[in-house]
Amino acid sequence: MKIYKKLLYAMFMIGSMTLTGCDDFLTPDNKSSVTDTDYFSTASGFQSLVYDAYAQLIDIYNSADAPVYFNAGTDLYQDGRNDIDAALHRWSNFTPEHGKVKTFYTDCYDGIRSCLSIQYYAPAANVSDAVKQKAIDEGRFVQALFYYLLVNNYGGVPLVTEYASTAIKGYPRATAEQVYTYIIDELKSIISNNRLTSSSATKGGGEASIEAAKALLAKTYLSAAWDLNNQSYFTEAAKYADEVINGRSLTTEFADLWAADSSGDDDAEFIFDIEYDYNSTHDQNAGNRWQSFYSNYYGGAEEGMKNGSSLCIPLMHTLRCFEKGDKRYDATFLKTLLVKKAWDPAQGFKENGSPLGDYFSFYSNGNTAQGKMVGVYYPAYWECDAASVAAWRAKDPANRAETFIIPQNEMTAQMEPMSTYMEDLKEYPNGIITKYDFEESQKKSWAVHPCRKFDDSKTAQYSAGRSFRDLHVITLPEIFFVAAEAYFKAGNDGTALKRLNTVRKRAGLADATSIDIDVILKESACEMYGNGYRRMDLRRTGKLIEYNNLHNPHLKGNAASIIGQKTLWPIPQAAIDANDDLTSDDQNPGY
Repeated sequence: MKIYKKLLYAMFMIGSMTLTGCDDFLTPDNKSSVTDTDYFSTASGFQSLVYDAYAQLIDIYNSADAPVYFNAGTDLYQDGRNDIDAALHRWSNFTPEHGKVKTFYTDCYDGIRSCLSIQYYAPAANVSDAVKQKAIDEGRFVQALFYYLLVNNYGGVPLVTEYASTAIKGYPRATAEQVYTYIIDELKSIISNNRLTSSSATKGGGEASIEAAKALLAKTYLSAAWDLNNQSYFTEAAKYADEVINGRSLTTEFADLWAADSSGDDDAEFIFDIEYDYNSTHDQNAGNRWQSFYSNYYGGAEEGMKNGSSLCIPLMHTLRCFEKGDKRYDATFLKTLLVKKAWDPAQGFKENGSPLGDYFSFYSNGNTAQGKMVGVYYPAYWECDAASVAAWRAKDPANRAETFIIPQNEMTAQMEPMSTYMEDLKEYPNGIITKYDFEESQKKSWAVHPCRKFDDSKTAQYSAGRSFRDLHVITLPEIFFVAAEAYFKAGNDGTALKRLNTVRKRAGLADATSIDIDVILKESACEMYGNGYRRMDLRRTGKLIEYNNLHNPHLKGNAASIIGQKTLWPIPQAAIDANDDLTSDDQNPGY
């Protein structure tokens, strides 16, 4: 079911539930002249509530801030040409008034209210009881996902469990334990009802399923086990993760899974998605932003490359998480930027105002640079030596003789402007410039290879917001990591290693022989680069301060004193002010 393409179907009526006023964290405001009860009692009107519940996830996962929400303030991502939000990445001036934290909180509660509206209007809906319960359970799943995001970022939050048709000014803050218990009970009830499809992965993945409910339940038990110090919850997390895994291995090649032509988007590994479809959408300019994420700046549209968001790009520590021979590396990063013809470094990758860059031709050429002129080559840290680069050039000398080489290693080259590269080349007769510190060079354009994992080769557009690849919210590899972590914490290292090594095997790597939290986090850094939840992972496992202290350039050596007690985000001050049952005493530690 392509959820995204059905959203406008309901927008007029759903618009009647927009939030306004100082109490907008709590209460809906019906502005429509159409009677809501009449419309939502029809089969199509009632179904529109379900579409709207799914649509609320777009505000989180397709936000321009999505990389910041999930990955700022960690060991893997760093500023590029643009700085990552200072509060979330460096804990600089991190206060309850912070705008992104407020937006995330508000968007989650907007989503929760949309989900609850399904239950509210269900009694009058002119549909069968089976259809009603399925719709209700779809909403309950999405609601549970929103509460999972809230409790992992804010700790305990107000529990809103019924749709409010009139103004309610107060909801007390629940404890983290109460929120986790609510999520667990809801998901268990959904599973017990068995009204959802067993799995929607190969049918698009955009519909809540029993498989997705079990996956979210496993994730919830894992987080709750850490946060509540409840050892028995690790066993429950492992149990439900294994029910999702169901004896499976990871059989699809990683590169095929994340293929730029979308051919892997409906693979069985993608358990729950936000779906996009270029051919069916109402507005073919309204795709998602992910193609631009986790990539630096590679010139404007006039140079023919792609639009990188220029922040949340990989640190050298991140790249070295990938072992030599890891098949995921070349499927995650694009190491060659193609051009249409030879270029004049004085003009860049353009000629008489026309672009020479040919970024997307890598895909139309069969996912290879062979036979195409290469403007820039980004060799991985294990292949930056002169002999390896010479061997690479020798595979297609006519198209690689003049290629700029930007080593992805501790010492690298710079090409902003290109005259810098040409001048530096005089000092390095072997053609491998190793003059600049990689960490310092990250602020420069072209310094780090782009992330290709989310590229859309069908639209092949420079502009952000033009990707129609699905957004994969819960994946099977993630559940293997959940199982590995849960089994390890439950004291079963053997089974934990088996789950971890299933992921490594697909990557073409030898089995790990020992396991701990650091081993699991290193592996997930590679498998889930960009689509993971690194900040939540580090906070959950107690590694947030340690890893920032070791690897975040802004916090190295001082993370403990700078982060202090601020491992959770603050409850937004606006939410406290709007809620009669919250006071400053309900704020998280450190704020």
